[in-house]
Amino acid sequence: MLSVRATTFGLALRAAACGLMAWLVWLCWHLSTRDAVDVRWECDSQGCSSDDFASAAPILGLMTAVLLTLMASRLLHRAAPGAVVAHCALAAASGWHAALGSGRVAEGTRTDWHLLVPVARLSVSTWLTFLTAVAGAGLLGAAWGAAVSLRRTAVLARLRPGRTTARAELLGWRSTGRTRGAVTVVFRDAHGVRHEVPTVTERLALGRPVLAVYDETRPGDPATTRVAIPRKRLLPGVRTA
Repeated sequence: MLSVRATTFGLALRAAACGLMAWLVWLCWHLSTRDAVDVRWECDSQGCSSDDFASAAPILGLMTAVLLTLMASRLLHRAAPGAVVAHCALAAASGWHAALGSGRVAEGTRTDWHLLVPVARLSVSTWLTFLTAVAGAGLLGAAWGAAVSLRRTAVLARLRPGRTTARAELLGWRSTGRTRGAVTVVFRDAHGVRHEVPTVTERLALGRPVLAVYDETRPGDPATTRVAIPRKRLLPGVRTA
């Protein structure tokens, strides 16, 4: 019980930290576009510089976005990079919309927007189109990453009524595709009975600690048995084969 509470508390702290970091990322990218029209650059043979905060906002946004991706990977798994990219793009788009709403720019206003240096002098409507495309690509990437994580961790199978898990071993390998193959998963159920069940899993599972996800009423049924690749290390209390 204590371990469960500690895990829940740790996840809550991580979620709160991710929320604060997401707000900081949003603020940096929002300001980078809202105030882009006011940035004044001084360029010479050694490069360009500016004293306006909005000129440094994209750099801060990039750094905090990397930190947010690392922090959120425990919660969002492989969906984290795509979700953060979409978050940044939407924040930047919101900054352009704020500038439009306040009358500081018009859709046809041509202005510099920069990441590390001024990128190009394009119209606000063009920047919004670009950001919409980036946000869409980020969301697609997040959806793909989420699908991969759900499949590898067998989350949906584990949520079904009557399903439980046990530490398992994989025996044999017969390729059935580019990344998947047939194996025999060996585990002991809640009563200590050993089972050897044929199933299909990803090559990634070979040589790694895995879990068998099975139906408590039919622990030897190949139709209801899956291999899960946990994100966290397995605890000593998990049953072994």
